[in-house]
Amino acid sequence: GNSGGPLLNSLGQLVGVNTAIYSPSGASSGIGFAIPVNTVRKIVPELIEFGRVQTPTLGIAMFPPQYADYYRSRWGITGVIVLDVIEGASPERAGMRGLTETNRGILLGDVIIEVDG
Repeated sequence: GNSGGPLLNSLGQLVGVNTAIYSPSGASSGIGFAIPVNTVRKIVPELIEFGRVQTPTLGIAMFPPQYADYYRSRWGITGVIVLDVIEGASPERAGMRGLTETNRGILLGDVIIEVDG
């Protein structure tokens, strides 16, 4: 197949990398899918260096939206309730704490009320 092969424009310039083809008949013709060259330029160096794409994160877990409003209202909180802190991430190194379950209930950790303020 052509998956992984170059996708070229009419001038012979690389515009993407072919990834898959959708073909209801099972033939080699159908709808082709490709990753744009700008995306390839961003991810290939990470694949070479780390063996995977490094996905940026905030380093914390937050309540899903369907629960966040309920708990903010119940606890009278304005801001983002930190549910958990990812081990080794910047927020943990800064001393941020998430919720803790105890035998008496839930102990509230940090609440983010402002960013870069």
